[in-house]
Amino acid sequence: MKRAIILALVCINLGLLAALIAGTVQEAQAQTMRGASDYLMVTGKIEANFDAIYILDLKTRRLAAWQFDRTAKRLRPFKGRVLTTDFPRR
Repeated sequence: MKRAIILALVCINLGLLAALIAGTVQEAQAQTMRGASDYLMVTGKIEANFDAIYILDLKTRRLAAWQFDRTAKRLRPFKGRVLTTDFPRR
């Protein structure tokens, strides 16, 4: 009886370990495919009463901004920048 319980626990642990490894590999592949490290997002303010989201695309060196409209409860595009003109590479 004890041997059967130990064998069952070992099998369960091996199954959990295999699921953990498979999940980690799939997550790493998904991040690599999407280019998750190519973007940087920061929240801030445009004016005293307006919140904003800034997204920096590191690959193309562009900055996009969206302003949150509190009355309509939606994001509106705001001015963006091409950072290669502001910060040329040397």
